[in-house]
Amino acid sequence: MGNSTLVFGRVLHAAVHEDHIVDGRPGSARLLPLTKLGGDEWGTLGEVLHLSRIPYEEPRP
Repeated sequence: MGNSTLVFGRVLHAAVHEDHIVDGRPGSARLLPLTKLGGDEWGTLGEVLHLSRIPYEEPRP
């Protein structure tokens, strides 16, 4: 992979303009996020899928 740097961090604060809030949450389609892929490659959001979360259950003893 060559010379690389990996950084882990914790987000302590995020600010979102009220125009981008949908149902009390940041609307990803309105934010137009950009992702860093690798080299000179970047990605955009593309199609958004809405999938129900798998319910979490406590492990049984």
